[in-house]
Amino acid sequence: MRANNKELAEYLLLIKKITSWKIKSPDHKGFVDDIVQEVFLKLFKQNFFDENKFESEDERKMITSYISQAVHSCYLDQLKVLGFNRRLTKAESESSGNKYENIQNNQIEDTCESEIALSQVESPEQYIFVKEAYQWIKRCFDKLLLNISNFDRREFFEAAFWSFNEYDLPLNKLAVHIGYSSSNPTQELKRFIDKVSLCTQPHGVVVTNPHEQIQFLRELIDHSEART
Repeated sequence: MRANNKELAEYLLLIKKITSWKIKSPDHKGFVDDIVQEVFLKLFKQNFFDENKFESEDERKMITSYISQAVHSCYLDQLKVLGFNRRLTKAESESSGNKYENIQNNQIEDTCESEIALSQVESPEQYIFVKEAYQWIKRCFDKLLLNISNFDRREFFEAAFWSFNEYDLPLNKLAVHIGYSSSNPTQELKRFIDKVSLCTQPHGVVVTNPHEQIQFLRELIDHSEART
């Protein structure tokens, strides 16, 4: 049965909510409407709205999960600005003589034009890369945090770097909320990020926007592990 206008409106609202939730960076909010439109059109062409209905809690969860994957696929292009380096396969490494390839130099398929699926982690090698990237960021972050003796400053970096998405506050207000006094918390965080990135770069990970990178890696790992 074809979806009626009311059902289509419900799907569109869900796509908007999921996209707005996943794209948290103010710098990327301009992409939200484009991604919503792409996801809606692709699902519409696949007859997804006609073949799936919000008739039970399990169906709602499945629909939400699928749309979430679709949004991820259309957001892949943003990886180019996140600074990840892709670990090359053994064959690629032997051919190029390099161990890593910066994703900015790698042609990224327009996944919105291909079948919608969360294709970032489709092989054990890709999963290992994602897991290792997350672990190296965490190790370097923890190591640097241990070197900070001031409790309030340490709490600020933990909140601003590792848990920023849990707070609905701009950085200056977050510092006040934590109880950390600083004339320029933005600059302090930038220097801290640079130190973390200096630690992770030998392992193929460049940290430029930890708020998005950490959240993105967590979601990839959770999605991959949920499928196994």
